[in-house]
Amino acid sequence: MQKKVWYFMAMMSLLAVTLVGCNAAESTTAAQISMPDIPPVPVEVASVSTGNIAAIINYSGNLEPENSLSLVSIVPGAIEEVMVNVGDEVRAGDPILRIEDTTYRAQLKQAEAGLTVAQANLQKMKNSPRPEQIEMARVALEAAQAQMRGIITLSDDERVLASAQLAQAEAALRLAQAQYDKIKWAGQASMLPQSLQLEQATIAYQTARAAYNLQANPDETTLVQLRAGIRQAELNLQLAENPFTDEDFALARAGVAQAEGVVALAQYQVDNVILRAPFDGVIAEVYATVGGVGGPQVPAVKLISKALMVKVEIPENRISDVYAGQPAALRVVAYPGEDFPAFISSIAPAADATSHTFATDIGVQDETGKLRAGMFANVAILLDERSNVILVPRSAVTEIDGQTVVYVVAPDGETVSVRPVSVGLTDDGRVEITDGLSVDETIVTAGLSNLSDGAKINIVARAE
Repeated sequence: MQKKVWYFMAMMSLLAVTLVGCNAAESTTAAQISMPDIPPVPVEVASVSTGNIAAIINYSGNLEPENSLSLVSIVPGAIEEVMVNVGDEVRAGDPILRIEDTTYRAQLKQAEAGLTVAQANLQKMKNSPRPEQIEMARVALEAAQAQMRGIITLSDDERVLASAQLAQAEAALRLAQAQYDKIKWAGQASMLPQSLQLEQATIAYQTARAAYNLQANPDETTLVQLRAGIRQAELNLQLAENPFTDEDFALARAGVAQAEGVVALAQYQVDNVILRAPFDGVIAEVYATVGGVGGPQVPAVKLISKALMVKVEIPENRISDVYAGQPAALRVVAYPGEDFPAFISSIAPAADATSHTFATDIGVQDETGKLRAGMFANVAILLDERSNVILVPRSAVTEIDGQTVVYVVAPDGETVSVRPVSVGLTDDGRVEITDGLSVDETIVTAGLSNLSDGAKINIVARAE
């Protein structure tokens, strides 16, 4: 009995499973039969075409002069004349103001006189020696030499004359001695004339003998003095022939160079009593007044260049895209829709340590003169430009599983297929297709979010 019950329950369970399966199959078949068709997706399309495209990056900044300088007078002094007003355009070299120059011109004349003296002194040294000075020194030398020869060398006549003078003095002495001998026995003989005559004769004889000995055999003292006189005369002749040494000429030339430097400084001061514009520009401010004091520490005027520029900061991830001379364009609010040609004039060699950006100067070409310093400007830097390439609207490009694709409309215009593509440059509204599309194919530009590969479409708008 119990086995029958279990058998009955098993049969009932199997019947129930069979009935459920049958019902499910019937339901699925019924659903497939009754499911309606998916309606076409409304889309907008456009034909693939060719054209030109440029890649740009945009920055903004204020227009400012390329050059801005507060000018000061190089030389100090009273301001005699101010030659410009605010707003005046000046060229490089145009006069700005004049400093009173009486003192500077007097200093120049004094310096020129000092240079003339130094040059004349050097020329005088070059023209030396004078012939008459050399001749005088030579005559003096010859006289000293002759005197020496006269002392150490006696002629026969001189020797006879000296002997005769000595013999005469000796004879006079003997005579005076004989006369004295006659009266020397008398008392007070020293008071008699014979005594005086003897004394005088003795002195004369001694003098004559000394002169004879000096002439015949001069002493060393006399010879030393004569040799010194000859040496001095020789040196005087050498000095007359070569009065200046190389050191003397070097000092004289240094004196000339120093005097030339003083003249150059004085001339520089005279030349700079007039303050001149260092570059073409416009007078932005005038601080100087007639009668005031000008000088290196006193600003006279502010000069700004007419050429303008914009300073922008380029991030380091973009620095490889830019270079000096790269073309750009500039727009300002004052002239909407008008582009002013520009270019990168310079790029800082190092990035800012805090912002990691490179300071970049954008030069502006404003031939019309419309732009003014202080205007806010938007700058577009041209990175790359290509001509006659395949272009599609940016809205036509999407990504599926990391792959860049577009939806291409089938020739019948009723379905689409997914087409992988490669892209190049992009701008505000277009993308360059470098591979995957051909000219005159049609692609979907709007309604992509509801599409899949092979989906039906309904073209509601077409852009050619």
